[in-house]
Amino acid sequence: MKIALLCSGLGHINRGHEVFARGLFDLLKADVNITLFKGGGVPASNEQLIPNLPRRSACLDHIHIIASPKWADSLREQERERIEAVTFAYAALRPLLEGGFDVIHCLERDVCEIIYAHRHLFERTPRVVFSNGGAIPARDLPPCDFVQEHTEYNLAQSARDKAFMIPHGVDLNRFHPNVESDFRARHGIPDEALLAISVGTICYWHKRMDHVIRELAPLQDVYLAIVGQESDDSPAIKKLGHDLMGDRVVFTTLSHDVLPQAYAAADAFVLGSLFETFGIVYIEAMAMGLPVICTEHPNQKGIVKEGVFVDMGKEGALREVMQNTDRARLRAIGAKGPVIVREHYDLQVLKGAYLAQYAKIAAAPAELPRYTLGNRIRANLNNAARKISGVFR
Repeated sequence: MKIALLCSGLGHINRGHEVFARGLFDLLKADVNITLFKGGGVPASNEQLIPNLPRRSACLDHIHIIASPKWADSLREQERERIEAVTFAYAALRPLLEGGFDVIHCLERDVCEIIYAHRHLFERTPRVVFSNGGAIPARDLPPCDFVQEHTEYNLAQSARDKAFMIPHGVDLNRFHPNVESDFRARHGIPDEALLAISVGTICYWHKRMDHVIRELAPLQDVYLAIVGQESDDSPAIKKLGHDLMGDRVVFTTLSHDVLPQAYAAADAFVLGSLFETFGIVYIEAMAMGLPVICTEHPNQKGIVKEGVFVDMGKEGALREVMQNTDRARLRAIGAKGPVIVREHYDLQVLKGAYLAQYAKIAAAPAELPRYTLGNRIRANLNNAARKISGVFR
C-alpha cells in the first residue's frame, strides 16, 4: 500500500492544515509507505518538494478584487491560497503519475479537484481522499472517493456514502502540563498576572483577534499573548492591541516546535472565532492543562467537552467570563483537559485508526466512468447547450 499525502501550504505557513499534515506524516512514516508532498521547505526522506507559486509571492501583491473594502483583504487572501494550491496540484501530477500510489490524500479543496479530474491519466486508478478541514457541506464537497471528517458534528453534515471520521490528534510527548517556559520573562509579563493566550492567524475575518483584544482590554489585571501567522490584517490588529492594551499585549509568531512554551506560560486559552471545523489549538491547549474559553457552537462543545463556552458574537460576553470566573475554577477546568486529550486525541491511539482506514480505502474498487448510453446522452446535451450558448453571446 502506497500513500501520498498532499499539503500545498506546508513549508509556507503554519496553520492547522499544515500542522495536521506534518503530524500525520511523522506519525505513520515508520509503519506504512507514505510520501509527503509539500509546497515549501527543505526536501527530506520520503518527502517531495513540489514547485508552486506561494501565496506570499511578490507578484501576487496587486491582486484586483471587486468587493466591498470590508471583505477585500480576506478575498485577496483566499485568491492567494487558490493560486498556490492550483500551481502545486499541476506540478504534483508528474511525481504522482510516476509513483504508483494507491491512496492520494489531499488537504486542500483545489488540489483535490485537480487531482481527481486527472485520474484518467494514471496506469492504476488511485483512490482520492479529501480531508474536509473547512467543514464544507456535502453538496459543495470537491469530487473525491472518500472524505475525512474530524468531528461527529461535521460527519453528520457530510457525504454519508463516502465519509469517515478520525479527529485531529496531539503529540503528548511535546504538549503536556510539565513543559518549562521562560516566555513570560522574555516578554516582560509579570509572574502574578493572569495571562490569556490566543493562537491562530492574526486576522479579523475568522480568528477575530480584534474581538479578543477589545473584550480583554478593559480588564487591567489581564495580559494577552497572541501567537500566530501574520496576514494582511495583522498591522491594523497590532496597532489596535497596543492602543488599547499597551504593554499588556504581546504579538509573536512561533514555530510549532516551540509553541508549547507559549502555552505553558498562560493561565487560560481564548479563541474569538464563531466556528471552527476542528481547531487543533483547542486540544493543544487542553493537553497543556489550560482551560479553554471558546464559542458555544455545538461543534466546539463536542470537541472540548469540558470548557467555558461563550457567545462570541455578543459584545461583553467574553469580558464577563474573564472577569467573573475565579482562577480556582479555571484551574479545575484545565486539569480535566489532559485526561480528555489522552482518551480522545492522543496521536498514538489514532495511529491504528489511520492504518486501518487507509487499508480499507486502498482495497476499495476504483473505477473510471465508462462509456454508457446515459453518459452519451448527457455529453450530447452538454455539447448542444454550449453551442446554443455560443449563438446567443
